[in-house]
Amino acid sequence: MPAFVGRVYLFKALDAFVLIYPLYTVMFVAHGLTPVQVSATLMAWSITAFILQIPSGVLADRYSRRWILAGAQVLRVIGFLVWIASPSFLSAVVGMMLWGAKSAFTNGVFEALVYDELHGEGQAEDYSRVIGRAQGVGFAAVLAASLSASVSVQFGYIAILWASVAVVLAAAGAAIALPRARKTLRINRPYLALLKQGFHTVAGAPLILGFIAFAALSNAFGGGLEGFWPIFGSETGLAASQVALFVGAISAAQAAGSLTAHRLREAATPVFFVLFAVIGLLIAAAAASLQPWSVALIIPAAGLFKVVDVNFDARLHHAIPTETRATIAAVKSFAGQVTMTGMLMIFGVLAQGVSYRAAFMGCGGAIALIGLGALVRNRLRGGAG
Repeated sequence: MPAFVGRVYLFKALDAFVLIYPLYTVMFVAHGLTPVQVSATLMAWSITAFILQIPSGVLADRYSRRWILAGAQVLRVIGFLVWIASPSFLSAVVGMMLWGAKSAFTNGVFEALVYDELHGEGQAEDYSRVIGRAQGVGFAAVLAASLSASVSVQFGYIAILWASVAVVLAAAGAAIALPRARKTLRINRPYLALLKQGFHTVAGAPLILGFIAFAALSNAFGGGLEGFWPIFGSETGLAASQVALFVGAISAAQAAGSLTAHRLREAATPVFFVLFAVIGLLIAAAAASLQPWSVALIIPAAGLFKVVDVNFDARLHHAIPTETRATIAAVKSFAGQVTMTGMLMIFGVLAQGVSYRAAFMGCGGAIALIGLGALVRNRLRGGAG
């Protein structure tokens, strides 16, 4: 493996080792936020991310990706400082907007940097393995953060937030130590020209469009539900420290899914549609029972989300040109964020109007139907892909 891969793993570890992550929605509930308000904070994150997603990709195709990644971490630090200064609904929204900006200037940018560095060394075929391991390292770091948070919660949320600030600043330093993404530094085309070429490439390639569409759905449900898993744990009767351990177990499953995802890189596309349907059935069954043992069904579902995500991400990167790689990756993330915003809105209304249980069941059913629908559509088209 190239020498820079170690720096990639270090960045992912520090980026994910954020002690407040497994507890921030529980913290919001403790501060008195209603289900709709909690959903609104997550929507603030998602909306900010999708507004900035495509511009971030275009900028990353013109300027230093490592400095963009470092600046993104600084935005997240500012958000945490806002939470420390004023625990309220408004501060929660502002903090999540800054976190959304961080996500926009990280998702797609990081993957494009890694792919182009591997491509430059003639090892592009190792992308799914490297990015899967990087995600695995990230989820292992979330697991470590969750275990630490389960102990640190006794000191209060403010202490956990200060610890998170320190780690995120270290992540900014690790981002600066990443490779210079030499290929992108040679691209000096105007912003709008890159944006136009990126959309033209997507619109003219049904294969790329298909990858983006399904990856967007997977990212929307997988990413959107991540913020609600701690609340799911609370709804089953778990204490705050146990919720942190539950989130840690989810991270372990996500790490396992990311680390082993490359083993299915030669699998036919319908295999992933089946996996997606299985994810939905697991979530629906867990929500229907809603007992402490139900969390055991959520854990493998979270891992399977990552198996799907890593493989569709790899297939997309293999299909797109280097000069618009970050732009098209941003289009994928943009589509995912738009879909996620709609999902969060519906989830919040269901949770407020009926119950969290109904909202989780609805998501599980929708995921299962999407997976089965994609499978049927693939068969009707003659099994292409």
